[in-house]
Amino acid sequence: MSDTIILGILLEKYNNAKYKKVGNCIKLRYQYHDVNVNLYFDGYDKNYPSTSIILAMDKSYYITSFNVDNFDEKNQYLDKIPDPILNLIKDENNKLTSFYNEMRKRIKEDNFQNISYSSDIVFNNTIQYNKNKENGNPFFHYIRAVVMTPEHFKKLFHSMNISKEILMKIQQAGFTIVTTNDPNKRKNFYEKLKSKEIFIEVLQ
Repeated sequence: MSDTIILGILLEKYNNAKYKKVGNCIKLRYQYHDVNVNLYFDGYDKNYPSTSIILAMDKSYYITSFNVDNFDEKNQYLDKIPDPILNLIKDENNKLTSFYNEMRKRIKEDNFQNISYSSDIVFNNTIQYNKNKENGNPFFHYIRAVVMTPEHFKKLFHSMNISKEILMKIQQAGFTIVTTNDPNKRKNFYEKLKSKEIFIEVLQ
């Protein structure tokens, strides 16, 4: 199953949800090898939808934003994931192929909950636990006039639904992208690009 199909499924389920405000999302929850998997998706910015996953087991929690467009190209590397969680979800060859194949299957077949980020205990507790950690900022906040570092470029490509081409143009223009873990502070990335004349060609 290609990621275009996966993204289409997520967008369809989100668009069918009753509430679609800035702080709302759809959530998928299931268990994989004793690890609780929580996937959050919203199309607040329909051009650049937001996806994040939280993995939890006992007192270990892990959150990362997620680029669905890369889902078929490669299974995303989970940076700084706690060993107790990684040891349960990895295959014998130390890869995450089975973990991601199960996620694709669940996205296609399972029902999602319609929730708000602010009322979700798992999301809020994990955000608090991961305070000030880079991989805990799944939402676009603003564009800053600072050159994007190669490390930040790589992180954004793997964690946000933004293409390499757009990231390169933003980087070459001398800007970077700032993210946040607060859904109420998020901004519409597409609208922010449109508001800056220097990025008009990025959108074409």
